[in-house]
Amino acid sequence: MGERDRVPSHRTGGTLAPGRGCGPCTACCSILEIEALGKPAGILCGHNTGAACGIYAQRPDACARWHCLWRRIDSLPDALRPDRSGVMFSMDSRPPVAGAPEGACIVGRAVAGVQTFDEGRVSEAFAMFVREGSLPVWRACGDAATLLYAGPGRLPDDATASGTRR
Repeated sequence: MGERDRVPSHRTGGTLAPGRGCGPCTACCSILEIEALGKPAGILCGHNTGAACGIYAQRPDACARWHCLWRRIDSLPDALRPDRSGVMFSMDSRPPVAGAPEGACIVGRAVAGVQTFDEGRVSEAFAMFVREGSLPVWRACGDAATLLYAGPGRLPDDATASGTRR
C-alpha cells in the first residue's frame, strides 16, 4: 500500500492503517505506563471499563497520541491485533530494560503470557521486524526482556541479551 493510501492520524502526526480501529482491544490500558494518570506499566488503568476507556473524550494526550503497530502497519494481519494475538507490538523511544543503549526500538510485549511468543503469526511478525533491520527488536514479558536484534551495525542478527525492565 502506498503512502497516499494511508489515513493520516491527526493526533499523532503519523499514519494509521486504513480500516483499523482498536475495537474491544484494551491491551495498552494495562501494558503502558501513563504518567499523567499515575498508572504504572503492567497494571490495568482504573479508567478501563473492561471494553473501552471510561474517560476516552478526556483521556491524557499520551493516550490519545499512542497507537500500537497493529494500528500503524497494514501488513500485520488482523489476527495480530493485541487482544487476538496475545502480543502488543510498539515502537518505543527507549528499550524495555535498564542499561541497554538508548534509542528507538520495536518491542513485542506479551499480553497473555510468554507462550504467546511461540504462536506462528507472532513469531513471523518478530521475524519481519528483524528482517526489516532498521531498529533493535525486543521481546518483553513481565519484568524480563530479550533482545532479538540489536539494530544495524551493532551486533550480529542472532545476538541476544536479556535484562530487567526499567
